[in-house]
Amino acid sequence: MRRRRTDMGLVLVGLLLLGVGGYVLVTGEIWFSRTAVTEYQSMSGPGALAVGVAFVVLGLYFLYQSRR
Repeated sequence: MRRRRTDMGLVLVGLLLLGVGGYVLVTGEIWFSRTAVTEYQSMSGPGALAVGVAFVVLGLYFLYQSRR
Protein backbone atom coordinates (compact mmCIF):
# COMPACT_ATOMS: atom_id res chain seq x y z
CA MET A 1 0.00 0.00 0.00
CA ARG A 2 1.17 3.47 -0.85
CA ARG A 3 1.10 6.07 1.84
CA ARG A 4 -0.64 9.27 0.94
CA ARG A 5 1.45 12.39 1.24
CA THR A 6 -0.02 15.57 2.62
CA ASP A 7 0.73 18.82 0.81
CA MET A 8 1.18 21.24 3.71
CA GLY A 9 0.89 24.31 1.47
CA LEU A 10 -2.64 23.32 0.49
CA VAL A 11 -3.45 22.58 4.13
CA LEU A 12 -2.35 26.06 5.18
CA VAL A 13 -4.33 27.73 2.39
CA GLY A 14 -7.38 25.61 3.25
CA LEU A 15 -7.20 26.48 6.93
CA LEU A 16 -6.77 30.17 6.11
CA LEU A 17 -9.82 30.12 3.85
CA LEU A 18 -11.84 28.28 6.49
CA GLY A 19 -10.82 30.83 9.11
CA VAL A 20 -11.73 33.83 6.97
CA GLY A 21 -14.99 32.24 5.82
CA GLY A 22 -15.93 31.30 9.38
CA TYR A 23 -15.19 34.83 10.58
CA VAL A 24 -17.38 36.28 7.84
CA LEU A 25 -20.22 33.89 8.65
CA VAL A 26 -20.05 34.68 12.38
CA THR A 27 -19.77 38.46 12.09
CA GLY A 28 -21.85 38.84 8.92
CA GLU A 29 -19.57 41.53 7.55
CA ILE A 30 -16.48 41.76 5.33
CA TRP A 31 -14.03 44.63 5.72
CA PHE A 32 -12.18 45.57 2.55
CA SER A 33 -9.59 47.74 4.30
CA ARG A 34 -8.54 47.42 7.93
CA THR A 35 -6.28 50.47 7.85
CA ALA A 36 -8.82 53.16 6.94
CA VAL A 37 -12.31 52.15 7.97
CA THR A 38 -14.75 54.64 6.50
CA GLU A 39 -18.12 54.39 4.78
CA TYR A 40 -18.55 51.91 1.94
CA GLN A 41 -15.50 49.84 2.85
CA SER A 42 -17.46 46.87 4.13
CA MET A 43 -20.10 44.52 2.80
CA SER A 44 -22.82 42.90 4.88
CA GLY A 45 -26.03 40.98 4.35
CA PRO A 46 -26.58 38.33 1.69
CA GLY A 47 -23.44 39.28 -0.21
CA ALA A 48 -21.24 38.68 2.82
CA LEU A 49 -23.03 35.40 3.51
CA ALA A 50 -22.37 34.22 -0.07
CA VAL A 51 -18.69 35.16 0.14
CA GLY A 52 -18.36 33.42 3.53
CA VAL A 53 -19.94 30.22 2.24
CA ALA A 54 -17.71 30.33 -0.85
CA PHE A 55 -14.59 30.68 1.32
CA VAL A 56 -15.63 27.76 3.53
CA VAL A 57 -16.34 25.56 0.49
CA LEU A 58 -13.00 26.49 -1.08
CA GLY A 59 -11.20 25.80 2.20
CA LEU A 60 -12.75 22.34 2.42
CA TYR A 61 -11.86 21.70 -1.23
CA PHE A 62 -8.21 22.64 -0.61
CA LEU A 63 -8.08 20.37 2.43
CA TYR A 64 -9.55 17.52 0.38
CA GLN A 65 -7.05 18.08 -2.43
CA SER A 66 -4.11 18.13 -0.03
CA ARG A 67 -4.51 14.37 0.58
CA ARG A 68 -4.67 13.29 -3.07
